[in-house]
Amino acid sequence: MKKILAYITLSIVLLALVFYNDTITNFIMVNFIYKRDIVIEEPNPYKKNTKYQYVTEVSDFEPNNKKDLMNIIYTILNNGWDSFTFFCDTEYKDCTKDVNELIDNKDLLSNLNNFVSPYNSYNRLFVNYNNFGKVTIDVEKIYSEEQIKQVDNKIDEIMKTLIKPTMTTEEKIKAYHDYIINTTVYDSVNAEKLKNNQEINRAENAHNAYGLLFNHKSLCGGYSDAIAIFLDKLNIPNMKVSTYSHVWNLVYINNQWYHLDATWDDPVVDTNENLLLHNYFLISNQQLQQRDPLYHKFDSSIYVEAQ
Repeated sequence: MKKILAYITLSIVLLALVFYNDTITNFIMVNFIYKRDIVIEEPNPYKKNTKYQYVTEVSDFEPNNKKDLMNIIYTILNNGWDSFTFFCDTEYKDCTKDVNELIDNKDLLSNLNNFVSPYNSYNRLFVNYNNFGKVTIDVEKIYSEEQIKQVDNKIDEIMKTLIKPTMTTEEKIKAYHDYIINTTVYDSVNAEKLKNNQEINRAENAHNAYGLLFNHKSLCGGYSDAIAIFLDKLNIPNMKVSTYSHVWNLVYINNQWYHLDATWDDPVVDTNENLLLHNYFLISNQQLQQRDPLYHKFDSSIYVEAQ
């Protein structure tokens, strides 16, 4: 009788193992083989502490939806991590699919660069994942360590010359704004190439602050990055605002957000004359839209503070 009961018990166990094979395997893989241990590194020196409405830094790295994924990617970028591994919530069945969709949606994801330091902004993101919710994101940054060092030293040198302790915040920003325009020419050649969907020479760094400060020629990305890095050094809250074809700065002073577009204050004219304007220097959104309702029309659901 005991042998019969033992056989029956063994049969039930074997049937249960067959029936619940996938569940058991998944449990073992998730909890023992792919341990859900998340390693949190210290942020690099360029992390921003400004709070924005579109994205939020998180400490919970088990996403449940696309918004959680966006916040995790923003947190990775803002902290300057080169690589980070997180785990999808076990109930979030579409997690890896949504990760792929986000990574592939360059227009949507590139907005995150506008909320972090230019030094932490990405050129490309690479994603690896498995069927058990483990996701690793590797970051290829726009600025190399050598470029960061050179840009930092150059801006520090400029600040020592231009910035006086007695200046107001607006005067400090204006002095730097004017310096950038007086020493830079807008890169019309590369701008025309981009307009015609042609490749530009990335080695010229026309899109970033390095090209602006050392080649003295730049596209709007170089102007806005150079301004953003300067504002970060002064601990002035700021972000960048972008459209499909343009990018500029948003600056928080006197308890209010103001637009600053150094590119449009450095116009290209037929006479090749070097002009310095202040039409787009620390102006309200109402003023911005009155002066240009076309190229400065931004997505207000993303750049909430810019309204």
